[in-house]
Amino acid sequence: MRTLGSSVLAFEIIVAFLFIPAAFQNDEINRSLVLAIFFTITIFAILAMGTIKKTLGIYLGYLTQIILIASGFLVKSMFFLGLVFLGLWILAIRIGRKTDLMKESGKPETSK
Repeated sequence: MRTLGSSVLAFEIIVAFLFIPAAFQNDEINRSLVLAIFFTITIFAILAMGTIKKTLGIYLGYLTQIILIASGFLVKSMFFLGLVFLGLWILAIRIGRKTDLMKESGKPETSK
């Protein structure tokens, strides 16, 4: 779960970084707000990566997804990207848990 979840969160940080120039193109958007959103996503994603094996890390990851989706109110394309990353996050958690259970039980991984 750690590898998949951390990968999703790392790519979200990249998307959040690319959110900055997209938001700065609109003069009506407060630049301080854009930077606050970027840093909030980045901090929550890093904290989630560090605690992903615990329940707190999972919830921080979901909170990161919510903030990413909410950034769509400033840049409309972020709604779509946020939903894509939410789907990837859910998939990473589900597959990661199954993989962790297989590792614990000693069964070899099989793909269906």
